[in-house]
Amino acid sequence: MKTILIFALMMTGLVFISPRAALACSCQLSPKPLKTQVKQAFGASAAIFSGEVLDISRDPNSEGRLLVKIKVTENWKGKTAAEVLISTEEQSSMCGYTFEVGNTYLIYAYGSNAAGLSTTNCSRTARRADNQDIAFLKKLKPKKG
Repeated sequence: MKTILIFALMMTGLVFISPRAALACSCQLSPKPLKTQVKQAFGASAAIFSGEVLDISRDPNSEGRLLVKIKVTENWKGKTAAEVLISTEEQSSMCGYTFEVGNTYLIYAYGSNAAGLSTTNCSRTARRADNQDIAFLKKLKPKKG
């Protein structure tokens, strides 16, 4: 009995010693039609563009974040330069999107060009090849004003 009590206390203590390990990313899947999902993501995003990943490096100003350099090939929303730097968490368990150099992606970015754009694995960011969102994005135009 004493051994069980000691074990239970030790396990409880471990929970409080490493609270960061308990954090994890949880994305909610939408039951809405794809067209509706794209329209909502369009409204919520600061920028939407596609491009090739040129480089991935650790963010020197933010522990646990990556900077992803992208050569923009097409733009649907927001003003973007020919090359854009976006940030994401380093770990997918912290909602970081896993990019690979040389691959082309459709990116839904948040934030601003001045403060910095970012994305997560809970956004609609995905590989560009055969992405069904593009057909809907071509029909959407940003609101002026």
